[in-house]
Amino acid sequence: MNRVRFPRKELQKELLEAKAVIRPVGLWRNWYIGSLLMAIAISFLGFGLVSPLRTLYARTEGASGGEVGLMAAAYLFSAFIFLFPFGWLADRYSRVGLIVGGLIAHGIITLSYMWATSGEFFITLRFVEGISSAAVLPAARALLADLVPEGRNGEAFGLMSAGMTFGMLGGPPAGTFLADGFGYTLAYILAAAIFVPAILMVLFAFRNYHPQHHSQHHAASTVATGSNRQSLPEKLWTTPVIVGVLHRIALGLGPGLAISIWSIYMADLGFGLTLIGWTYSVYAIPVLLVAPGAGRLSDRYGRLGMMFAGGLLVSLVWISYGFMSTFALFMVMGVVEGSLDAVSRSANDGYLADHTPPRLRGRAQAYFNAATQFGSLVGALLAGFLYEINKPLPFIVLGGFELALMVLALAISVVSSRRPATMAVPERQF
Repeated sequence: MNRVRFPRKELQKELLEAKAVIRPVGLWRNWYIGSLLMAIAISFLGFGLVSPLRTLYARTEGASGGEVGLMAAAYLFSAFIFLFPFGWLADRYSRVGLIVGGLIAHGIITLSYMWATSGEFFITLRFVEGISSAAVLPAARALLADLVPEGRNGEAFGLMSAGMTFGMLGGPPAGTFLADGFGYTLAYILAAAIFVPAILMVLFAFRNYHPQHHSQHHAASTVATGSNRQSLPEKLWTTPVIVGVLHRIALGLGPGLAISIWSIYMADLGFGLTLIGWTYSVYAIPVLLVAPGAGRLSDRYGRLGMMFAGGLLVSLVWISYGFMSTFALFMVMGVVEGSLDAVSRSANDGYLADHTPPRLRGRAQAYFNAATQFGSLVGALLAGFLYEINKPLPFIVLGGFELALMVLALAISVVSSRRPATMAVPERQF
């Protein structure tokens, strides 16, 4: 019997190619993707440094409870309104330019808090800060979608979520430590300075970047139907997008509550500045660790199950916060919340990116972020009023509202999946 012999070199080549298919190269190794993710992570470190300080600082400078609530509302309102024009600009002009301009403005505004001495000044600064945030996020997320290979949206946006959360990991403990030991001024100076390396990194990394606009991702705009491939219609508001947007609104309620009253709630329970900072970080640590892996899992096994399982459980966590009073329990539930939130958001980001026509990415990301901001705006406004009535009430009411929206989105998804469709984006991606 003759045996077929394969040359050793050929066999090794086949094995290497097989491994490359099984283990794709990490997205962060791509020069543009890695630089963008790093710049976003650094900028959010500056943002996170002062995130637990704004309301407390405003209150020490004489701002009333109503003015403190309006600070959060002003930021979320402007971030919501200005997402639409900036999303339009991101599709027509330089996404890199919008990112750089927004980061510069954010750094200057952060430094300006040192001179705020009235509630009106604080509210104005938060309003302008929301505009700078609206300039950065849609452009950055659209740019990431441009750069990501087909079928890896979940992983890419999971990495971005981890980078953004990195700021909430190191920023709040450092900021509260500085404010507690040296005063608020030093914390704001350091936060503003942190934006500088993020700006320089984007300018350097993308100095030779030439976007191919929409042709480079043509494959992402087609789906397989039998032996033919058909183009996705240039239509944004499809049923899957509506489901994803409802999910994003629901997930935005909790952060809105946190922006408005979390630091004050912790202080009223008797926790000092340092402990308050750690309640932010204990949420951020699992997000940083879980989000990239959750994105990869959603790429491989589907997104809807992860979206709704994580989202429904997160709403229950928010309800439970209204019944807690011990620091250790807040820390434990913060880990649970961060893990579930990372799973749900990563799957949602990939799901919406899957169903976005390439020519509409800038506007689509603006709408998606606007949905999150809208949820946060509602959460911030309601939390402030409900907190005046009863301190645990915001957590119970908004957690229940989040749960109801999740159930509504899930019901729409189930009903629409049972209808015959001529063409659908495959849920499972490889």
